[in-house]
Amino acid sequence: MENNTHLGETKEKRLKRFQDGPPYEIIATLLNSIANFFNNEIVLTTQANNFQTSLLFLGVHAVALTVSEGLFDKKGLEGYKLFLERFVDGDTPDTKFSTIAELIHNWRNVLAHQWIGSIGHEVGYDYTMSLGWEIRGENTFINPRIYLEHYLAAFNANGKIWGWEKLLTDTEKEESKKRLIEKYLKQ
Repeated sequence: MENNTHLGETKEKRLKRFQDGPPYEIIATLLNSIANFFNNEIVLTTQANNFQTSLLFLGVHAVALTVSEGLFDKKGLEGYKLFLERFVDGDTPDTKFSTIAELIHNWRNVLAHQWIGSIGHEVGYDYTMSLGWEIRGENTFINPRIYLEHYLAAFNANGKIWGWEKLLTDTEKEESKKRLIEKYLKQ
């Protein structure tokens, strides 16, 4: 498999486009790149009964923090919860994943940074339940497929993510552009 995400545009050309263009240029590039490349990999985590649930939570969380930090200057749990509220949450209580944002955020931190932690006794997965999440006794069960569906819906043609411009003032858009360019240059 090849990395084709940068075909046709050098680093220098892309940087110039970001610096000379309006904030829309870099923000749209970021979101389109996530939608067209990264999400194509995340979608595979729940297909064909070959569940890769840890990768699902790591991937969605990475996008959530990238977007919330880049657009809203919100990091960690605050940024993750904001992302869920603005772009992922559904209309029913069981699809308001922001309600359990702290649990998912902490669980993802265990997955990413220490692998084993006592929070693992509080989180369960149930791909067969009809709810997005529910509390059973002392455990919170999440249906990763429903969580992923709501996340991916944010990026579909009419998804909530594409309304980002309405969420930011012109000044905030310029600040987002600056933050994203700084991040682009760091790595």
